[in-house]
Amino acid sequence: MAVTIRRKKDIEEMLADFENMAKYDEQGQKHYFVFRDRQRGGWWTLMKTNNRWSVHGKGDNYCDIAETVLNKEEVLRFIWKNRSAVNQKRKSLFKEGVR
Repeated sequence: MAVTIRRKKDIEEMLADFENMAKYDEQGQKHYFVFRDRQRGGWWTLMKTNNRWSVHGKGDNYCDIAETVLNKEEVLRFIWKNRSAVNQKRKSLFKEGVR
């Protein structure tokens, strides 16, 4: 799997391997991946629960009211739009030995 997202296919590979690279929340029963929200200056959390994707944003001056559920195409577009921040986080995880 490519560490850097350069093509849409790289996103599809990342999503297929999501459970291996993401952390797991026992209480919420979901896998999650946190990365910078560069537009609003906070953090995005991408989550997967029972093959359902969602995102939530939170920062010092804002907090989304609830998770936003995304279909597969929306997840692909969301990651593509935020690929620079996703790449930065994935590179740091790779250096730590996490896929």
